[in-house]
Amino acid sequence: MYPRILLLLLVIACTKVPGSAQQHAQEKRRQRVEKLETILRVKDLRTPHDGKLLELLSDADPVVREQATLAFGSIQDTTVIGPLTRNLTDPDIRVQRAAAFALGQTGTLLSPAGQQTLGYDLIWKRLHQTTVFDRLIEEIGKFGTREALDELLVKVGSRYSLEPGRGLTLSIARFAIRDIISDDAVRYLVKFILPPEETRWQVVYAMRRIGDHPLLRDELDNIVLLRRHSDPRVRMNLVQLLGEMKDTRTSLEPLMTMAQFDADWRVRVNAIRALAGLPVEDRARRSGLFKELFFDRNHHVSVAALSTFPELGLSPADSVEIVRETFRQLEYISQNSSGNFHWQLQGEAAISLAKLIGPEAFRTVANISGTQPFLSADFIRAAAYAGAAETPGFLQDSAEDPDPLVSCAALEGLQIYHSRHTDDSTSREQALVTLIGSLSADDVAVVATAAYYLRDSLFQDNASVGPLLRALNDLHIPDEREAILEIFSTLAELKNSRAIIPLRDYLKRADRQLGVAAAEALQAITGYDYSNQVPNTERALFTDFDFSYLRSLPDTVVVRIETIRGDITAELYKSIAPFTVMSILKLASQRGFYRGLNFHRVVPNFVIQGGDPRGDGWGGPGYSIRSEFSAATYSTGAIGMASAGKDTEGSQFFITHSPQPHLDGRYTLLGKVLSGQDVVDRILVDDRLFGISIAE
Repeated sequence: MYPRILLLLLVIACTKVPGSAQQHAQEKRRQRVEKLETILRVKDLRTPHDGKLLELLSDADPVVREQATLAFGSIQDTTVIGPLTRNLTDPDIRVQRAAAFALGQTGTLLSPAGQQTLGYDLIWKRLHQTTVFDRLIEEIGKFGTREALDELLVKVGSRYSLEPGRGLTLSIARFAIRDIISDDAVRYLVKFILPPEETRWQVVYAMRRIGDHPLLRDELDNIVLLRRHSDPRVRMNLVQLLGEMKDTRTSLEPLMTMAQFDADWRVRVNAIRALAGLPVEDRARRSGLFKELFFDRNHHVSVAALSTFPELGLSPADSVEIVRETFRQLEYISQNSSGNFHWQLQGEAAISLAKLIGPEAFRTVANISGTQPFLSADFIRAAAYAGAAETPGFLQDSAEDPDPLVSCAALEGLQIYHSRHTDDSTSREQALVTLIGSLSADDVAVVATAAYYLRDSLFQDNASVGPLLRALNDLHIPDEREAILEIFSTLAELKNSRAIIPLRDYLKRADRQLGVAAAEALQAITGYDYSNQVPNTERALFTDFDFSYLRSLPDTVVVRIETIRGDITAELYKSIAPFTVMSILKLASQRGFYRGLNFHRVVPNFVIQGGDPRGDGWGGPGYSIRSEFSAATYSTGAIGMASAGKDTEGSQFFITHSPQPHLDGRYTLLGKVLSGQDVVDRILVDDRLFGISIAE
């Protein structure tokens, strides 16, 4: 009897345990979701002072700890340096990696003394305790002092005696971006360029960031051997380095060969730019090469050749026939009477021609009309460089054009003309009147452009203070934040006391970025420090806590970006930029926002940029979202959000042509191209988007 009862109880117990375990697992998942959503709320509201996020840094769940730590990488709150440092020794390596990233981001906001203290602590006390030392070494490069660079080389330089440490190499590059360079850092890098075929692209990238340095010059014969490296990332950084060193003996032949024949168009673009900076010795060869490149099959190569040609210092009066022929071809493309050239090539040729031949080019560029606003803007810039007697009147008339692209180009043209004709005081006074009048325009781009040029020393005048303040009063947050910031900067330059009261009004506005900028302007005017009057926290102007929508998305969302050049398939990372991904997808699916928009900016071998409803880089969706910085890196095909500063992202995005490490941690990275990078490489300025949709 009893054995049967015991057996029955055992069976019942065994059947209940799985159910109990399942309920426990579900409860843990529910708690995790709840905590992760709390993290997202705090990160978006920028309210770490309530203590919730700080508590989650030591949560029992490693996923929660990781996300809380990463959140501080976006918030950049210097008061939590201690807890972030402790997470460098967390049992979970993902938390350690997040802590290293957050410390690198936050260290940039410390005072120089604070940066020195943090660097010393991380190098001598923490580095040997964490398992993510490579990541931590790299992050120190974002904020470390010169002493920190020297200490890193002493502490870990010898650790990588046979092959370069990725972390130390990129750290050296990040130091160099901030103009912190040491001989020992250069010596460390040059150890790894032999044999050349084994050199890693990060080593050459770091050397390129250092630029022209005596110790690199000593190794130039070995550095040049990298031109045969199989990795185009090595070659594209190599040619930039050669261009900065300007040594024709070793660099001219490799650069000319790579500009013409390299298999990768990105290397060719960089080589062309590098060649333009080298002293001209063989005028005929250099001119002949550029003449061929004007007509290259790759559009980006042609743009690079046309735009950099003036830097060669050649003259149309040169006795060498090939030089004169090159100038004739430049004029031929500028006129484009056959219509065979893309408008951008025509525009670049017109600007270059005007820079080189001066007033004679005015008739060519001023008499060519077109319906393409970008081309019209280029012709206006060309007219400014031509500098003919008719130029000032032409520019002032163009400033009245209803198209902001054209009127902004005219305001830019006034600065170009008068910076080259400083003795023309009469038309400079008229230009000042035009710039001041443009402050009353009903367009944010025109107002911002006018404010920007009014702080140029050519046009600084107290007569602009009143109009600047009236324009400031008419601008709105967040849509016109960039124009407000431009006015702040100009008022700071003018140092007129009439600006004090209006600027003080911005100190406690909801937009903290404006408060900080207003405090800086006030200090420039009065000499007093107003930073303590700016709140440490700010109220979010826009939030969208649609967590049900977020939960419906996978961690990685595959999307199709349809363009006139073909389709691009990309993955968007909800796991690292959730609110950004949600905003993009909602704009695309619920508003059809991206349908018909253009790519308004293309910088060869850098990025393509689009998503602006205005089409000129000054527009957005009508709201701003927070920056969501992450440890993800900008490799080839990375998708990032354009911004005018932290927490100013909207609808504009960019896609990289090649690795851009200097963007890491500075712009929200939300995805990466899976297929269609060749389409990205074919995109030109003003090419159209047909839409963005979730791939089926």
